[in-house]
Parts: sequence; C-alpha cells; structure tokens
Amino acid sequence: MTGGQTAGAQRRAWLSAALLSLALLVVPLLVWLLLPRPAPVTPARREAAQAELAPPAPEPPPPSEPAAVAPPPAPPPPPRETTAASAAPIRGVVLDPDGRPIPGAAVSCREEPSVTASADAEGRFELPPEADGCDAIASHPPFGDAEPTRVAAGRDNVLRLSAAGAIEGEVVDESGRPVEEYLLAIESFSPSAPGARSSVSGRARKVSDPAGAFVWDELPPGRYVLTASAAGRPPARSAPVDVGGGRAARRARIVLRQGATLRGTVIDADSRAPVVEAQIELDAATSSGANAISLALTDAGGNYELVGVPASGPFSVRVRHEQYMTKIVPGLDARGAGSLRADIEVRKLGDGGSREELTGIGAVLSPSPSGVLIASVIDGGPAALAGLMQGDLLVRIDGEATTDLPLSDCIQRLRGAPGTRVTVGVERDGRVVEVTMRRDVVVH
Repeated sequence: MTGGQTAGAQRRAWLSAALLSLALLVVPLLVWLLLPRPAPVTPARREAAQAELAPPAPEPPPPSEPAAVAPPPAPPPPPRETTAASAAPIRGVVLDPDGRPIPGAAVSCREEPSVTASADAEGRFELPPEADGCDAIASHPPFGDAEPTRVAAGRDNVLRLSAAGAIEGEVVDESGRPVEEYLLAIESFSPSAPGARSSVSGRARKVSDPAGAFVWDELPPGRYVLTASAAGRPPARSAPVDVGGGRAARRARIVLRQGATLRGTVIDADSRAPVVEAQIELDAATSSGANAISLALTDAGGNYELVGVPASGPFSVRVRHEQYMTKIVPGLDARGAGSLRADIEVRKLGDGGSREELTGIGAVLSPSPSGVLIASVIDGGPAALAGLMQGDLLVRIDGEATTDLPLSDCIQRLRGAPGTRVTVGVERDGRVVEVTMRRDVVVH
C-alpha cells in the first residue's frame, strides 16, 4: 500500500470513532427528553422525630368576653352549722329517775368539758350556743350520771339522771368473827354509763356495828372495790362489786387479818443522833388513802413501834419530821412473823429544795379509765433515764398485768431496794415496750 492510501485509511478510522462517540452521547439525551419524568421524591424530614418527644403546642383559646374580676374566697365553714336557732343558748332541764327536777346539777359537753352549766332551783340549765349538737352529761350525787344526750338549740332538752344503788356486806376477822369497829372506803370505782363523770373513789366512813355489817347506799351505778381497816388490822380489799341503778348488791365480804408490829430507831444520817418525835406511818397501803392504822412517834431515844403493818407481802412506811427530809422506806415484809425491825436514817433539810427521798423508779402513778398511767417522772430517776414519759400507760410489772392489780399494789411493786431490777411494759401510741430498770434512791 502506498503512503497516500495509508493516510486516508487512518482518517476514515478516526472519523468513524468520532461519529460513534457522538452517537453514544446523543442517544441518552434523546431518551431523557422523550420519556415521561417521574414525580420528585421528597426526602424524610428529621424534625418529625423530634416532634414526638415535645409536648403538643396548646391550641389558641377561643375568643371570649373580657374576664370579670374574681370574687373574694369564701370564709371557712364554722365547726357546727350556724342557723337562727343555734345562735341562741341551748336550754333544758335535769330530772331525777322519778321525773323530779334536780337543782344544782352539773351539766357539761362530753367532747368539750369546758362548756358547763349548773341547773337552777327548777332544774333548768342553759349552755352557750357553741354547745349546739354536743353530747351533754348531767351529774348530781347521789344519783348516777345521765346518759350522754345530744342537745340542740330551739328545743327543750331533757337530761335524766340514773337511779342510785347500794352495797350491803360485812367485815370479819380471819376466824369469821365480826369486826365491830372499822374504817370503810371506796378503793376504786368504774362507772357503768359511757362517758360518766361521777367519781366516788376515796370516800370513806367509819362503821360501828356488833355484827360487822354495813350498808353503803346512794352509789352511782358501776363496779366498786372497797377496803376496810381497823386498829391492829391493816387494810384489806373486797372482791369487785357490781352496782346497778335502783338495786343493792348484797353479801360483799372483807376479811381483816391481824397485822404485825414494825419496830426500829430513827437516827440522823450525819450525826448518828436519835431523832425525837419523828412520825412513822404506812405509805400507799390503799389507793384511797383511807387507813385506820395509827401513826407512831419516836421517843427520846429515837425508838418507834408501829402496830398493824401487813403480816405478809411488801409494804412501805413514810417517815416525817419538820427538820428532816421525808423518807419513804420500801420493800418491808414481815413474812408471816408477828414483828420485824427497820432502823431508818434521815437527812436534814438543806438549801437545795429537795424534801423527799425514796427508793424506786422515780415515777408517779395515777388511775385512769384506760388503766394505770404514769402521771410524771422525776428528772434523773431510773424511769426518766429509761425513756418513760408522762402519759405512758403501765400495762405490766414483772410480767403481771396491771389490770389485775390495784394502784397501791403497783406502787409497792415498783419500789424496792437500791440496785434491784424491775421490768415494766408500757403502752405508747398503741405499741407496748418492755423496759428493765435498776431501782435507785431518788431525791426530789
């Protein structure tokens, strides 16, 4: 092939390649222009995911009238509904069981003891308006308390006292022979009417009867325990006696046993000199305080002899002298013997203000409808150090329920020699806690 032919062939090859490349470019362009275009695809928005976590925007409130000024808040409601009637005093009358008016009867609200009134000469009473709707109680010895009655203004309220009852019985010695002269007292009383306020505990009377018999009438209905004591015979209790309105409980019996004799000497704790004319007497022998055992006086040598102390069981004596601190000596026990001895040291009154010395837990007890209460505790005493508080209910002493013990027995059991232990159960806020303490000397 000649050189000219070769150059022509090369030009044709380059031209073919250029046309082919142009065709590859034009054909896709024609296809794109002629085919229909698809709808544009909108990409997902990220704000949508964030909107699920955010709270929805509140809707705009609908158009309304201009807001009026809000009225002032209403005053709190009164404790009881106020009406025209209740603005007036509450009036009524107190009657005896036979329907006769009772002048001088005491009337009060059970829920508000400070709201009181006294019946006039015609038995009529007037309570202030705030007593409207309260449960009123009336009392007047010798009757039992009236049942709590809901009173209201605008009507004539009637409070009817319950009939009194009586106890009949006898006092005998250990052989069954009558004790002709003795002191009789009401050791405890629990009224039968709910909410009753009558209190006859502690009343005492002397009885002289050849048959040793007694009748105690004009008693409010309820449960009683009586005590009796006589010369040389320490106090003894009856079994519980239930007294109903208008009825006499019969066959109450108290046995008075011969007591023992306590002898000893009272001396000055510092000088060891005898203390002359010191008084020695039984202490807390009864809850009523009534006791026929005469006190003893020390002679020139400080010697004393107290006749009629309990022949068995723990008891306490109280020693008094105007120049010395009063001293309570607990835990004495004749153990069935006819006599025992106790020498006692007393300390002169100082400038510190303390006037009494005793050995025990340092708590003052008092009776209540719910049981034996701790009325107070002495600062620094075992009870205070153990956490006992005023208002605690004493439910057990060394495992024995106080419901089975009179108040005087509870007191004697808490007293004792220094260093000895006693365990008590106290109830506070519905929970009973056992506490063990060491008895100690308490000065106050």
